[in-house]
Amino acid sequence: MKALTRKLLRDLLLLKGQLVTIALVVACGVASYVSAVGTFRSLSGSCDRYYESQRMADVFVTLDRAPESLSRRLEEISGVGSVYTRVVERASFPMEGRVEPATGIVVSLPTHGEPPLNGVLVRRGRMVDPARSDEILVSEPFANANHLGPGDVLPVVLDGRRHDMRIAGTAMSPEYVFVMSGAMMSNDDRRFGVFWMTRGALASAFRMENSFNDVVIRLHKGASERAVLASVDRLLEPYGGRGAVAREKQISNLMVQGELKQLRGLGLVVPAIFLAVAAFLLNVVLARLVELQRGQIAVLKALGYTGTAVALHYLELIAVIVVVGSLLGVPLGVWVGQSWTAMYTPYFRFPDLGFRLDLDLVVVGVSVSVGAAAFGALRTVRSVARLPPAEAMSPPAPPTYGSSFVERLGLFRIVGAASRMILRDVLRQPLRTVMASVG
Repeated sequence: MKALTRKLLRDLLLLKGQLVTIALVVACGVASYVSAVGTFRSLSGSCDRYYESQRMADVFVTLDRAPESLSRRLEEISGVGSVYTRVVERASFPMEGRVEPATGIVVSLPTHGEPPLNGVLVRRGRMVDPARSDEILVSEPFANANHLGPGDVLPVVLDGRRHDMRIAGTAMSPEYVFVMSGAMMSNDDRRFGVFWMTRGALASAFRMENSFNDVVIRLHKGASERAVLASVDRLLEPYGGRGAVAREKQISNLMVQGELKQLRGLGLVVPAIFLAVAAFLLNVVLARLVELQRGQIAVLKALGYTGTAVALHYLELIAVIVVVGSLLGVPLGVWVGQSWTAMYTPYFRFPDLGFRLDLDLVVVGVSVSVGAAAFGALRTVRSVARLPPAEAMSPPAPPTYGSSFVERLGLFRIVGAASRMILRDVLRQPLRTVMASVG
């Protein structure tokens, strides 16, 4: 075993308490990066796949009433790829054992086939039968919260008239990942839900035959969103159009993207704090270790070891800390990421939501930790490499000579000798003291 290797092992044993503490701080930095960024990627990836597979629209418009023939004029607008007109109305659900009825949004389904935009994914049961007007799909969160399932009968009040509807299945849609009524500050799955009926049954209940009051639009790639929104507003304004809304401002997507944005910021800020603290602690510990080992460094250089070799020895010490911290941080980050992803599941309903660990995530997390540690130790390592043997043989010069301003005022006379030593050190190294406290 080489001499420097034996010295490395002795240093690790000598500083084991401090080094374990720093390794734990590094582990927290790696874990927070892996968990936050991994959760962000998992949620974002699930959201993108869900939107694409279920044909999420780019433009949403609500209006009072317009003839179905107007859809052809919407399709002729430059940049519009496809148009899907619907009937969307509010309804109440006077369920047994409830003082107040539940409420919800009822969305029409096409008579034949699946919705061309904002698809409906059936989770249990089946799609409604177009030939039957008494069947309904219930959003999965509402069904779970109220213990409903396929085959159950659900009373529905449509335009003041009660209808007993049979639940064909439970479903979900990318348009309603986050379901929230206008009267609530947050989602309440037990009191508010989304429901789907055939276009004919819903239009008949609200006397909307051959008409629509809601339209969603998919744009061509590269189309001017602003121009399309302006054209749609001009066309639908006479029919009570309430303003076309782009996907980024659609309520459900706005909530999802806002949470993802916060999570992405968390994945940058929190790890940076931990790694900055770790870098500072490494700098302090290594600087003190070098001061204590000045005589050893002088002997090593006198025996022929180069400054680079000695500097690399101390970098190996840093590498051991980072490796230990990373080995602890990666599995901890995976566990925290899985917990976070599970925490989001009741709020953001994606069909394939699950935490995924990408290799590049681990590589970046460990690399950033190595970089932070090396940066923290850089100044000390450079001083080791430049320290001449003769200078290393002598003890370091005191950082400050003479009395400080506070000492000349006589304030030190009221404290003991030990407290006086502490206060002198604080006053001579104010920046280091502040940084240590912040860290």
